[in-house]
Amino acid sequence: MGFWHNVEAECEYRGITRKELASVARFSVHTISNGIKRDGMPAADIALRISRALEVPLEKLLDETYIAKTNHEKTTSSENDIEIKKNLFYKYYPFIQKLETLPPDTTKALYTIIEKL
Repeated sequence: MGFWHNVEAECEYRGITRKELASVARFSVHTISNGIKRDGMPAADIALRISRALEVPLEKLLDETYIAKTNHEKTTSSENDIEIKKNLFYKYYPFIQKLETLPPDTTKALYTIIEKL
């Protein structure tokens, strides 16, 4: 996952469109669409304006292991429990993504092993 993937994930989480992001960051939606399409590294000024518009530290958008916040944690648990679950999700998400690429038989065997731990 690169910068543009993180931008897309953050926009999806926040429910904002590319056009809305472009408006807040004060540049054309074409710039965002091209960046996502090419999946390259944006110019420093564009990256900074996007991070400010999304209110996410630039370092997080540049981090290949960053995962945008999710809505999966809607529970009546305490704030601390939610924070712990969120941190575990962030920690293990790359591993889960790799599991999803394995053949079904291998995935099933790994799930069995993990359940027995």
